[in-house]
Amino acid sequence: MAYVKYLIFSIANRKYAMELVHVNGTEQNYSVIPIPDAPDNVTGVVNLRGGIIPVYSLRGRFGLPTRIYNDSKSLMIVRSSGIMVGYEVDEVVNIEELDTNDVNTMPRIAIHGGADAEFMDQVLHIGQGIVVVVDVNRVIPDEDIERLERLIEERSKEEESTESEDDEEQVESDVDEEAQE
Repeated sequence: MAYVKYLIFSIANRKYAMELVHVNGTEQNYSVIPIPDAPDNVTGVVNLRGGIIPVYSLRGRFGLPTRIYNDSKSLMIVRSSGIMVGYEVDEVVNIEELDTNDVNTMPRIAIHGGADAEFMDQVLHIGQGIVVVVDVNRVIPDEDIERLERLIEERSKEEESTESEDDEEQVESDVDEEAQE
């Protein structure tokens, strides 16, 4: 028997999953910095351990309001289409390890003709229920990936510039203090 681990999360009281192998971590206490002219569903960026990571609202991708008003909201840090992204969800629920026999392809009728659901391609059988699997590499449209890459590059340069200016100000302050002594 082969087993696969999934991170289970909820959006609007419905459970979804992502393969755990794609998830680098989760965050609950974070502050999103809004970005003007960002791609659809990108609510901003976070500075996470020195790296600029775009925040993408899965609620928005599912056609729901992007704002989350609960203390359980979470950011799933994922490598998606070659870039690090924080997928914002209502809550991270748990990790499930399932036999591959409990993983099925999404029935064609459920995704027929809907480009909006093309990133949901599997269904998990967990107990008596089912959970839809979100494919991390197909959630964000290709044109938005390119815009996100540019956005990350621009924000990283801005952060470096700000840090450089802060370093210069600290050096000037240190020199002024030494001159006064």
